[in-house]
Amino acid sequence: MSAETKTLDAPIMLSPHRLTEDWTMLPGWAPLPGLGVLAINSFLLKGPQPVLVDTGMACMGDAYLAALEREIDPAEIAWIWISHADADHIGNLQRVLERAPRARVVTAFIGMAKLGLMGFDLSRVELLRPGADFEAGGRRLHPLRPLYYDAPETTGFFDPAADLLFTVDSFGAVLPAPVATVEDAAPGDLHHGMVTWSSIDAPWLAQTDRAAMARGLAAIERRQPRHLISAHLPPLGGRVSTVTRPLAGAYGSGAVAPADGLAVETVLGALDRIAA
Repeated sequence: MSAETKTLDAPIMLSPHRLTEDWTMLPGWAPLPGLGVLAINSFLLKGPQPVLVDTGMACMGDAYLAALEREIDPAEIAWIWISHADADHIGNLQRVLERAPRARVVTAFIGMAKLGLMGFDLSRVELLRPGADFEAGGRRLHPLRPLYYDAPETTGFFDPAADLLFTVDSFGAVLPAPVATVEDAAPGDLHHGMVTWSSIDAPWLAQTDRAAMARGLAAIERRQPRHLISAHLPPLGGRVSTVTRPLAGAYGSGAVAPADGLAVETVLGALDRIAA
């Protein structure tokens, strides 16, 4: 049984997947006990100044580095784009930095602060300036905030040269088992898995404004990027509506959200009743 079809007991790395002439996905999968599996991807842009986007989970370390080294000599990496400082995005950052002596990390302000608190060498970190494009060897990436996220510093980008949109955690999906592409997942599994993941990763979506969500989804569908890539989704081979439509009616529709024992109104209401 292939790695793409079996269930998982431990995280795995699959073979690098070529997205475009110069963009490659380094695909991994991790089990979520009781729920299924989740893609854990990072990406590599080759060129005069190669860019590595995120660095996977620490528990994938040796396999992750082997996959990376099949695509590039780490000493050639010029930039490491850290979308946000969560464990599944910076898990191998230190090990990559040790093998990439000239690489500099680029991230947003809060991400830089988090890396400093975790003991990373900030002399190798460059701040993404708000509103400014990022250029690597003549390749221009336009930073943007994804439609939803779980850390305030989260920053994706659009690469017009490749017509590629990196949405970080947005459009991720918890699936029954690893698949090679989005289209290999059953439509029902994809819909359920996307709603499950977004509910876990961004539970505030239950209270989001439906019109605001619709505007973001419409902008993506209107632009129709040739490649939409997510840290938590296998490669998408078709139209972006495959992943935008499952979310279009899932949030902000006025449905009653599940009871949240930590919601401010729940906690303060309970305290009021005790005081009374």
